[in-house]
Amino acid sequence: MEPQPRTFDDEHRAEDKKSRKRERDRLIVSCLRDFRFIVFLIVLPSYFFLYDMPPEFSIQLAPIRDLDAPAAGASISPASNVTLHAGNRRGAGRCYHGNEALVSYAGFTIASGRVPGFCVPGKGAREMRFQASADGVGLPEHVLDRMAMERRVGATQLEVEVKLSRRDDGSDRPMWIWCARRMDGAQPPNVTPCTVLGLQNWFSIVTYD
Repeated sequence: MEPQPRTFDDEHRAEDKKSRKRERDRLIVSCLRDFRFIVFLIVLPSYFFLYDMPPEFSIQLAPIRDLDAPAAGASISPASNVTLHAGNRRGAGRCYHGNEALVSYAGFTIASGRVPGFCVPGKGAREMRFQASADGVGLPEHVLDRMAMERRVGATQLEVEVKLSRRDDGSDRPMWIWCARRMDGAQPPNVTPCTVLGLQNWFSIVTYD
């Protein structure tokens, strides 16, 4: 039996079938793309909220002792009690190796101390107290004059820098904490928020304010 020639209706139905298949394929691809986007929107915020929310740090610097301007050519031996406040906003705990803390004025280090290692529980906070001090610090005369003037008006500008490193994940990634503090001898020490500069997995360096 000889095959029947294809009619116009047969070709139209075949083309219509192919068109519906292409439309169905495009719909499936579109749905998969939308699904991936929705998963991304859900997973990424969840990751930051539950796992890798950046930490928060602040410092409380007690009035510095022996910071009065010395006679020309003399040195100063300042000392102060420092409290480092650490806040953990992720679900799991964070632990840090202790490291050095520096107190500086006008770019000159005037005191240093050692921050002990510590852990902060998930969604928790921790305070670490340490002392920063130095013996026989010599400063240029113009820096001493500036310090004396700022102390008279109660506006001594100090900076505190703390270096920590992660130890809960075994990476030993360093983290630098920088805090600017205006000292007013007539007022009790206030808590000053800090800027955190740390190395991350995805980015080379990221700054948290």
